[in-house]
This record gives sequence, C-alpha cells and structure tokens, in this order.
Amino acid sequence: MKSLKILGSITFLALAVASCTTFKSSGLAMYATPPQGTVLGEFHTTVWVNEFLGAAGGAKLLNISANSTDNAVTDAIAREIRAKNGTEAINIDIKYKASFLNLILNGLTLGLWAPGTVEISGIVVR
Repeated sequence: MKSLKILGSITFLALAVASCTTFKSSGLAMYATPPQGTVLGEFHTTVWVNEFLGAAGGAKLLNISANSTDNAVTDAIAREIRAKNGTEAINIDIKYKASFLNLILNGLTLGLWAPGTVEISGIVVR
C-alpha cells in the first residue's frame, strides 16, 4: 500500500512537470519601416489570456476566441512602446504557457475554458 502511494505521488509529480504546454516565437519586430533610431530600453511583461472551446496552447474547436491572444499581445507591446515614449518594438520574444493547473482547469471544463499566460519581451526604439 505504501509503495502504491509513493508510485502515485511520483507519477503525479512527473505529470505536473512534464505536462506544461508552451508556444514560443522569437525575433519578431513590430514596425512599418526598418528601425534607424535610438534604443530606449528593454521590456518584459506577462499577459493572462483566456481562450474558449479548445485546448490550452493547442487547437481551437471554433474560432470564438481566435484573436483574443493576438489582441492581448498587440496591446501589451503597444503599452510598452508608449510607456518608454518609443515608436516601435524590435526583437520581440513571445512565449505562450499553459501550466499544469491551466491544463487541469481546461480538462475540468471539458475544453470550454483554456487559460494560459503569454510572456512578451523585446526592445523599444525611437
């Protein structure tokens, strides 16, 4: 009985560590013309996103919330540009994460709610 509890605990911990979902995109830039200005500083921000009818970090069954993550990322980058009085952001890294808890919540709601976080970093220039 004791070995069964230990095995169950080890299995649970292994699933908790190994089951996080991640999407990452690096080296993106948000500008109309190539930057030729002054670097104003770096930024790093995290945005909580909620998607519906799909899996956290995975496929969506319907496009009900297809643009919700895109809009949240675009708004966060625009806020960082305004905060540093810049005109554009370069070298943007975007990482989508769904933790073990996010995946459990997605499973408990049978795919109706897919929470996650998006980490965004980059450089603001003028």
